[in-house]
Amino acid sequence: MNVLVTGASRGVGRSVASTLGGDHDVAINHRDSAAAAADVAEAVRDEGGTAVVVEADVRDSEAVDSMIEAVREGLGGLDAVINNAGIADPDLATDIGDDQWRRVIDTNLTGAFYVTRAAIPHLEPGGDVVFVSSIGGTAGTVDAGYAASKAGLHGLTRSLAREYGDEGVQVNAVAPGPVETELNDAILEHLQEIEFRGHENVGTHLPEYACRPDAVAHTVAYLLENEYVQGEIINVNGGMQFR
Repeated sequence: MNVLVTGASRGVGRSVASTLGGDHDVAINHRDSAAAAADVAEAVRDEGGTAVVVEADVRDSEAVDSMIEAVREGLGGLDAVINNAGIADPDLATDIGDDQWRRVIDTNLTGAFYVTRAAIPHLEPGGDVVFVSSIGGTAGTVDAGYAASKAGLHGLTRSLAREYGDEGVQVNAVAPGPVETELNDAILEHLQEIEFRGHENVGTHLPEYACRPDAVAHTVAYLLENEYVQGEIINVNGGMQFR
């Protein structure tokens, strides 16, 4: 299987690319982290996998279209897309500026749409689209911009699952709670500064509060392997929220 992972140079995306690289050929997308992305690709190759690095800002639809073509050329096709690229810039709603709002929405939601729109025509029956969302999209545990962008991914997941399921394309999402990454550390630090009642006010039902990135990566891998999951948002949050 040929898989594109966006935002794959660090954090959850890096773990997803590394995990999938054991069984699949992987395209590692980054925006401005060429060295880090090259390290991920090298690690995949060291394990005997095939990896290519593709640079694109997912907010730029033309750059995304070019990236999809580069992936198909570099890997010899495209079978699955993992929409992981995302940012956070938390603030109280009344303090969020227009550019700040657009940057988060355009990266987390519009960018995922651009990538999926460009990729779907090339996915054969049996292809997969997976969105990496967040508990913030249902529980509102991060600020308005981030939560809105992730909630949008949930709607996008279910809409696309209905549109393309009959064509054999599976569309699902993974919604982690806190994950041990630099991004999560930055989110928590800022939420504390603005006294926002976020993650720390929602308990888990497992000993560990935050999960490791590989817990998310293994869930993504499961979705690629299971042929009968469609339109689902799978929580990976230690029981912070039940549905």
